[in-house]
This record gives sequence, C-alpha cells and structure tokens, in this order.
Amino acid sequence: MLAYFRGVSIVLFGSVYYRALPYDLFGSFASRIFPLLLLIALVGGGLGIANEKKYGFRLALSAAIYSVVATLWIGTQYPIELLGFLLRLMFDIVLLVLLLHPQSKEYRRIWFT
Repeated sequence: MLAYFRGVSIVLFGSVYYRALPYDLFGSFASRIFPLLLLIALVGGGLGIANEKKYGFRLALSAAIYSVVATLWIGTQYPIELLGFLLRLMFDIVLLVLLLHPQSKEYRRIWFT
C-alpha cells in the first residue's frame, strides 16, 4: 500500500526531490526520466508484491532505496524546508524498513521461493 501511496504522491505533488540527484550526476535528460522510472518501479513493485511475484519485491526495494538516497541528497546539497523534507524522508524510510523487516523476509522466503 505504501508503494502505491508514494507513487500517487509523486504524481500529485511533483517529483522535484527525485530530479535533483540524476540532474547533478547525469544531466538534464536523466532528471526527466528518473522520476518516471521511480513511479513505474513503485507501482509495478506494489502490483508485483500483491500478486506474489519476485520482480515486485525487487522493484519496490530498488525504488525505496533510490527514494531514500535522492531525499538525503536533496537534504545535504540544497536549502530546503525542514518539515517537508522530514515528511518525505519519513515515508521513504518507512517503506524501506517495511520491505527489509524480518517478517517481510519470512513472507518472501515462504511465497517467493
């Protein structure tokens, strides 16, 4: 559910946070593509997990890791509003922790092997 929520928040509230890291590292074209890839990975990961597919977990985990890294990049490189940064970082870390939680690992071991 949280992966879907993050995907919808990217569509509704914009993807400025997720554009800065690829722009700084790869340039303007990558800054347009990476948020779209993140959206596809979050929604595809959520659907894959719901349908018990291995690719779903991998997509959701890679999107969660990128979200945390991109949000931390913004927080360290640019002047930002603290409350918005902390809320984004909180949801990104919660998604990552839930995917890496031991009960999630047990669920993966039972259903995805």
